[in-house]
Amino acid sequence: MFSTFALPGTLSTDDPRLELMPPLFQESLTYEREQVTPMHAVYRENKLTLWKVTSSEKSTKVPLILVPALINRQYILDLSETNSLCRSLSEAGYDVYLVDWGTATGEDRWQTFADVITGPMKRIVRKVTRLHGRKPVLFGYCLGGIISNIFTSCYPDAVAGLIAMTAPVDFSKAGYMALWTRKDYLDPHGAVAALGNLPPEMIQNGFVALKPAQFLKKWRTAWEKQDSQAFLDNFFTLETWVNDNIPFPGGTWQDYIHWLYQDNRLFKNELWIEQHHATLDKITCPVLTIVAEQDHIVPPDSALPLHQMVGSSDKQVLSLPGGHVGIIASGKVFPRLVNSMTEWLNERDFA
Repeated sequence: MFSTFALPGTLSTDDPRLELMPPLFQESLTYEREQVTPMHAVYRENKLTLWKVTSSEKSTKVPLILVPALINRQYILDLSETNSLCRSLSEAGYDVYLVDWGTATGEDRWQTFADVITGPMKRIVRKVTRLHGRKPVLFGYCLGGIISNIFTSCYPDAVAGLIAMTAPVDFSKAGYMALWTRKDYLDPHGAVAALGNLPPEMIQNGFVALKPAQFLKKWRTAWEKQDSQAFLDNFFTLETWVNDNIPFPGGTWQDYIHWLYQDNRLFKNELWIEQHHATLDKITCPVLTIVAEQDHIVPPDSALPLHQMVGSSDKQVLSLPGGHVGIIASGKVFPRLVNSMTEWLNERDFA
């Protein structure tokens, strides 16, 4: 956050020094995130926790598993009172489960990409299936969408439906990320040999470098609007998440970069996850592909091939304005996302 660069650290709300500071600095030094939606754990494994949104209503609808990226905190899907996908889907009558990957440590350095698919993802889906006596719908965001797509291609009979939001399939069209990760410039195996798990600072700096001027622009906007408490609340809610990154397990990252960005194996139908040939035409359940029209991390051309390549006859594309994070954090776009998703879910009788 901004305080990392210019301010001394967190202060208590009764610290007299706060009175001498402008509102932006005050909020930066005192902001503490609170959990939005009540949840309880239904499964734990190593660092991973599977949370279930707590509800007094018994649902008869298909259960939903929300899968965030490995490198970000899961609460992007439970961001605020007005922008919580967990709460919105629960209020629409669904049992909602949220994957919390936890924070990787040195012991997770050897976890491979295939391990994620055939290990925790498989056990999460199996757990929810046993709890409900029916297969779940997977919702994956960004890297969580990649994982959901590949899992469904490996285990098509385990999933009732698939929603992939801003999840690349053709990695050759993934903008600057595709350029920077080319074999000419990056040796993922050498990086992991040197670093082990990828540090969160390295991942975050890579995203900042995609649009370096945006960092200064957003803080200038925050300075100009700091007299609005509502603006500051929303700003620091999102800014806290953006900077709350976690290590990327080394073995998983090197496979991710090598197999998907450098070799583009998923798009070329050349990806194998242990004994599973992960071809998207094996996916025959209902599929909803969601893209953000101004996404500079996963441009629409990178994500739309999912719609073209799956074997399902029931497939749709939802294109929304905004960027990679704005699609879920924007007060204007988020209601459209929720309404479109619930409409798509409600129209189907999932097997």
